[in-house]
Amino acid sequence: MNNSRYHIIQTKLINALIFTIVCLLLILPVNVDAQPQGRIAYAVSGFNDKVGRLDFNLHMTTFTPDGDFKTLPLNQSGMYPAWGPKGDTLYFIQRAATQSHVYSININNPRNKTKHTPVSGTYRFLAVSPNGKKLAFNGWTNEQRQQDNQIWILDIASGEMEVMTQIPHFGRSFFFWGITWSPNSKQLAFSLERSGGLEQLYILDTETKEIDILTELNIDFYPVWSPDGKNILFRRWNREFDTLTTIDVETRAIKPLFDVDKQTGMWTDWSFDGQQIIYSRWGVFYLHNIEDGKTEQLFEIDGSIFVISWWKHEVLPVEPRQKLATTWGDVKQSN
Repeated sequence: MNNSRYHIIQTKLINALIFTIVCLLLILPVNVDAQPQGRIAYAVSGFNDKVGRLDFNLHMTTFTPDGDFKTLPLNQSGMYPAWGPKGDTLYFIQRAATQSHVYSININNPRNKTKHTPVSGTYRFLAVSPNGKKLAFNGWTNEQRQQDNQIWILDIASGEMEVMTQIPHFGRSFFFWGITWSPNSKQLAFSLERSGGLEQLYILDTETKEIDILTELNIDFYPVWSPDGKNILFRRWNREFDTLTTIDVETRAIKPLFDVDKQTGMWTDWSFDGQQIIYSRWGVFYLHNIEDGKTEQLFEIDGSIFVISWWKHEVLPVEPRQKLATTWGDVKQSN
């Protein structure tokens, strides 16, 4: 009788211990060298034999569940790639001679593209709303002048384009340097360069078209809204280097994260949980962990990278490393 009772108590204790261990494994952070799962799309510069000039070709690199990297040339020339929310549709801007259009492809059949802009123009800095319903970009149509450069929103379902800003040009051209959607698809953050050389960050309410200034008296560009909507990541120019910086959207508190050499780190994007930043310039991709401040070089390509877009999921281990291939050269992971 005593042995039976002892056995029951022992079994209950073991089960309780196992349950406790499982719970701890679920809630405690795992300290592993990690990289994000998902896909990154980017444009790589190279000579295009078909058009006889320097061009940008779209590529996609997938982080696989076993920690591997796989790259795929999408056989489309294009710039400013931006993922749809499901990760199966990639939007981009493609230029031809003096005009450009916004297109999309399904990554399972990338040779067939769909045109979305009803009129041609000079378009830049494409962004897809998180709800997948609208596209935002800046530029002007072929019927307009460069001084008419404004932010546009295109409704994907109807194909209608609506100009969202009426920024006066006073007879001079001005430039946008990045556009990003808020996670609720109701606001846009953008960088605008006016005369005097300053580039400042603004927030545009897409319903009221009201504009609120975020930063002043600096050169701030390439904003990227954080997944939780609380912060915006951007680059702040300095003479010798640039600083990747965040600004709290509500309090306007600015927090410098780390400095990057001007030869690296131009294009950035957040991880799905806002704990990591992927950035690149020229031919190198880096992953920065915000919590511990560590930066890892992911892989290197032969060619210059122009804009990256990260469709994100969970974090997975890094191993193993291998060599990847692109249209214009090798993609080589660092040792």
